[in-house]
Amino acid sequence: MLKSASYITGRRQSGFTMVELAIVLVIAGIILAAALKGTDMINKAKIERITADLKGLQGMLLEHEKRTGRLPGDCDANGVIDYDAMPLTAQENNIALLYSINPNPDDDRCTDTTPITADANAVWSDLRKANIVDPSRTNLNVTKHTLTDFYAVGNFPSSIGAGAQFNTIVAYGLPLWLAKGIDVAIDGAQPTGDELLGGQRGRVRLWATETGAAAQPDGESWPTEDHDYQLVSISFQFDTRMSRPVLAAVAP
Repeated sequence: MLKSASYITGRRQSGFTMVELAIVLVIAGIILAAALKGTDMINKAKIERITADLKGLQGMLLEHEKRTGRLPGDCDANGVIDYDAMPLTAQENNIALLYSINPNPDDDRCTDTTPITADANAVWSDLRKANIVDPSRTNLNVTKHTLTDFYAVGNFPSSIGAGAQFNTIVAYGLPLWLAKGIDVAIDGAQPTGDELLGGQRGRVRLWATETGAAAQPDGESWPTEDHDYQLVSISFQFDTRMSRPVLAAVAP
């Protein structure tokens, strides 16, 4: 007896075979793997971009020293950039306010009435005068990184010796995973079991967290609470020379 068309249609719509399901799962796995790989590539590119920015800024600052005999913003030429990067109570979440002043490239911020220790613009003014930074670009534009927050350049005290100071580049508003990636890119991977200590070792160190906690110039362990997308700021000790006093050894 011939089976009815409806019966045949019903059989065909009853579900997927195991082979069909296997094919679907394989395709889904390929798509997922491609998506994850794409995300990894994007994240790697972000790490490389910020790392390149930090090293590029380092090159600009040292080029100014080569041309003029002092670092930009170091008005008394004592080896210390005068801007005090430490007081972050207002700056941590309002760094853009510091760059709302866009000095004329002919201005000499070292003789400005504003105390140089509170003038984040002095560094960039000097870089303009030396034709290292394009005079037509504003500080808000020059100092903004790829994640739309900002860089700042200044000095901070170190606990390794009385009066010791370092020059640093601070990068604000970075996801924790990105900060860790930059740390590894510049300082190398930490020994097994010491990964959390990366924030307090080497030239890249944890500066502050998104909670507004006070900056820690000598660094602290990377946070473990929340997740890798919490925002932190990092310090890049671009100038490995330490100012006064001259010590026989500098902590790693």
